[in-house]
Amino acid sequence: MSAPSIRHAVPDLAVSVVLFHSPMEQLRALIESLIKAVNEAALQSVELICVDHSGDGEYAKRCRALCAAYSDAAALHIRMLVPDANAGYGAGHNRAMTEVDSRYHLILNPDVELATDAVALALSVLAARENIVLLAPTGFSPSGKPEFLAKAYPSVWVLGLRAFAPRWLQRRCSRSLARYEMRDQSHDGPIRPIPLASGCCMWVRRAAFDQVAGFDQAYFLYFEDYDLSLKMAEQGAIMEHQDIHIIHHGGDASRKGLRHVLWFIMGAARFFRRWGWRWFG
Repeated sequence: MSAPSIRHAVPDLAVSVVLFHSPMEQLRALIESLIKAVNEAALQSVELICVDHSGDGEYAKRCRALCAAYSDAAALHIRMLVPDANAGYGAGHNRAMTEVDSRYHLILNPDVELATDAVALALSVLAARENIVLLAPTGFSPSGKPEFLAKAYPSVWVLGLRAFAPRWLQRRCSRSLARYEMRDQSHDGPIRPIPLASGCCMWVRRAAFDQVAGFDQAYFLYFEDYDLSLKMAEQGAIMEHQDIHIIHHGGDASRKGLRHVLWFIMGAARFFRRWGWRWFG
């Protein structure tokens, strides 16, 4: 993707979120957490681009009304884009980034809430360590359980096991799952290198993101974040910070219906064709 042509007075941060019939309460929680985090970071102006892929005029109207309710937020400015067609998750974020420029860009899912200090800490880390091109947070479920968002390179076996296997089989294969979720690796400090980051929340260095042409829009949903991680790794370091916290309400493609299962399988096949098949492990 091409970068915006005007690059004077580049702000520190811009944010994008892609919506598809996302619950209003989750979007509200995201916006409110982002406002608190932007204020904590003492940023003067941050633009949030919401890309609505619902194709539903009534839903878009409700989103606009919700976003308008935060028009008095001093530092956060919200804009909505409603493309003619849903080209997929990565395409939505790529489209948002044609509208804004910044040194760093925060890619978010609508089912995420940021800790109040998350933005301040992420920007300080990125400023101090210029080799980092993608920074990932540590995730927790709403109940406080670790989410293990960072992943090792997957195998076909472990993806099927994690997404579709019954609980008893997952328990019997717990070591394989632990390796994939990097639970078998300890932190030597607050920050560690990771192979793959979750697209639900990632800070990217915009120049590096533009250099790799952003998300591959051939993925519709699932695995575009893994593909981006490996492309970005050719530009610099991919890191996870254990003190940057988010709450994540999503996941579990197999329980979202047949369409999601098909998108998951198609995304996995495309990922392995590009980066190399691994069947077991």
